[in-house]
Amino acid sequence: MFKEILIINGSPRKNKNCFSISKEISSKLEENNITYEIFNIYDMNIEYCTACGFCEKTGYCKFNDDMTPMYKMFDKAKGVIVISPVHFDCVSAKLKTVVDRTQAIYASKYILNKPSIDRDKTRIGMYIAVGGSTPYKTQFMGGQIVMDFFFKSVNNKLKYNIYLNSTDKLGYSENQHFKNELDKAVKNYICDVKKLD
Repeated sequence: MFKEILIINGSPRKNKNCFSISKEISSKLEENNITYEIFNIYDMNIEYCTACGFCEKTGYCKFNDDMTPMYKMFDKAKGVIVISPVHFDCVSAKLKTVVDRTQAIYASKYILNKPSIDRDKTRIGMYIAVGGSTPYKTQFMGGQIVMDFFFKSVNNKLKYNIYLNSTDKLGYSENQHFKNELDKAVKNYICDVKKLD
C-alpha cells in the first residue's frame, strides 16, 4: 500500500533538529489518520546521478537501488515533505543526490513527453530548511532554488517554505516560537491534504 505523505529527512545527524521535526510531523499525521513514510536518506543506498542520458531514452533510471521504489511512491502520494539542514547555503549532499535522481521523472515529462507521473494529480509540498547560523541574506537561497526544481519534478505544489535559523544557539526542541509556527503550518498542510480526498 502506498503512503499518502512522503517525509524526506535530508540530515545525517540522528536525534537532532531535522530528525525531531520529522517525528513531530509524523505524529500530527498519525493523529489525523494520514498514512506516511519517513525516508532517512543517509541510511539508504542511493547512487549519484551520472548524467548518462539513460532516462532521456527510456523514461526511467538505470540504477536499481533504494531510490527505485520512490518513483512510484512520488506518483501515488498526496504530498511530499522535505526537511534539510543548510550546508553552504544549500541542501545536504545526499538530498541533492535524491533531487538529481528525479531527472528520470523530469526526462519522462519534458524530453519524452511520456510522463511517468500523473501530471493531472494535485499533490501538496512542504520544504523545511534548518540552519545553524544566525540569519544572513543568502542562508536559504540555494536550497530554495533546488527545492523549487525538485517539487516541480515530482509534481507537487510547493505551498509551504519554512525556515529555522540559529539552531547552533537554540535547537528546535527548545524553540517554542518556531514550534508554534511549524504546528500552524502542519495543520494547514493537513487541511490541504484532506481536501484532496
